[in-house]
Parts: sequence; structure tokens; C-alpha cells
Amino acid sequence: MRHLIDRSVLKYWVDKEARLEAAHLLDQVNLVLSKEFQQVTPFLSFAMRDWIESVLRKERLAYLAEGGLPDAERVRIIMGAKGDIMKPEQAEISLLSVRATNLRAKLEHHQILGSLMGLGLRRDLFGDIQAGQSGFYVATTLEIVPVLLNQWTEAGREKINVSISEGIPDLLPGLGEERRITVNSSRLDAVIANAFGVSRSMAQEWITQGKVKKSGLGVTKVETEVQPNDLVSCRGHGRVKLLECSNTRKDKIAWQILLFRSQRH
Repeated sequence: MRHLIDRSVLKYWVDKEARLEAAHLLDQVNLVLSKEFQQVTPFLSFAMRDWIESVLRKERLAYLAEGGLPDAERVRIIMGAKGDIMKPEQAEISLLSVRATNLRAKLEHHQILGSLMGLGLRRDLFGDIQAGQSGFYVATTLEIVPVLLNQWTEAGREKINVSISEGIPDLLPGLGEERRITVNSSRLDAVIANAFGVSRSMAQEWITQGKVKKSGLGVTKVETEVQPNDLVSCRGHGRVKLLECSNTRKDKIAWQILLFRSQRH
């Protein structure tokens, strides 16, 4: 039997509820360590996700984060023994489409969230809420889908239709801020640091901790080069669309970018 993790790591959390949530996650990690059974967490906030991933990395356990929506911030984590292979469907997530019955009505994010909480559901049973072309998408655990399909009929003052989403969701594009940045090279860490206004070491930390994707693929090498049309996403912070680059008179590289800052829900 492998060792169990010392629960002193829970001191990281000052808030009582957060510490209790972290304790449950630690119990799941210990099950993986002692019996090598794969475990699936509830939907986690960005901070809780960051913490448990650091624990999993330290214990050299395998894990996969899945949120049901592109670049989701609230995710369920499938965790297993080193070398385990995990698939997204093991997260048991369903994507629901929510639309107002009145085609002229405009739903708001706070209406969706408030009505879900009004049904008495815990926040860890559903993930991100993202706007679509004609409504909203909500990632949920499979276990609460029957309840939502049968009982979720209103959001705020609006009557709604709820259905299981099929195919690729027609998400609204974020409103990007067009900017021009100047860097010494087109290395990933340099571009991220300049785009988000953080230190180079901080950008490197994001990359090595697995928080960065380039065009949908995870990247862990800070020296990775970027190209025009690349989309770089930094979990918890936002995305950068690289438009075009040119050389400056001082032998630097100027990038025209679109910056999409994160909106955490």
C-alpha cells in the first residue's frame, strides 16, 4: 500500500468551506494512491483546480481535466495511477442548451446561475455557463440532467426550454482587445508575458505547470515558437490570437494581437 498524503497540506485553505472541499479531494487522491482506483472530482473552481493539480503533480499521478466546453475554467478532474490512460467521457459531463421560449427575450448569465442555485443544486454539480448565438450553454454532471430537463423551466422572469446539446456549440466569440506588443523573440513565454503584462518567470511558470495551450494543444516548453493565426490560451487568464508580425527598426518583433481576458463564472 502506498503512503497517504499528510493532511497538513489542507492548511493552505483558510476558509472553512474551502478546506472541507479540499479535504474531500484529498480523500479521493488517497484512494488512488492506496487502491489505484481512478476517481472523478466534482466541478472545481479555478483556485481549487490549481491546488489539487499541484498535489497530483507532486504525487506523480496521472490526471485529465475536462469541462465540457472549450477552454472551460470549471472542470472535473479524472485522476488515476501513474501511466493510466483517461478519456474525456469518463468525466460524465453533459452539455445543456438553454433558450428563452420568448424569442425576443434576452437571457443574462446571472439569470441562468441564479435559477440553477434556486433549484437547490450545489455549485459543484455544474460547470461553466457560456453564451451562445441564441441562448446559453451549461456544462453539468450527468446525474442532474433528468432533474434539469424536467424541473428547470424558468430563468429570472423568463420561461426557458432546456435540452441536451448535440454537436459543436455555437458559442459567441469573446470581445477581443486589439493590441500591438513588441518582444525580443517569438518565444511563447515572451509573447504571453508581454500580452498579459506579467513577468517572464510568471509566464514560464504557467507554461511548465500545464496551464497553456497553443491552437488547442497543451504546451510545456517555454521556448516554443508562435506563428501568425496561433491561438494561445492561458487557463484562468484568457486567450491571445496572434494576427501578424513584423520587424522593428531596433531588431525586435512587433506582434498585432487580439487579447481576450478571462471572465470567470
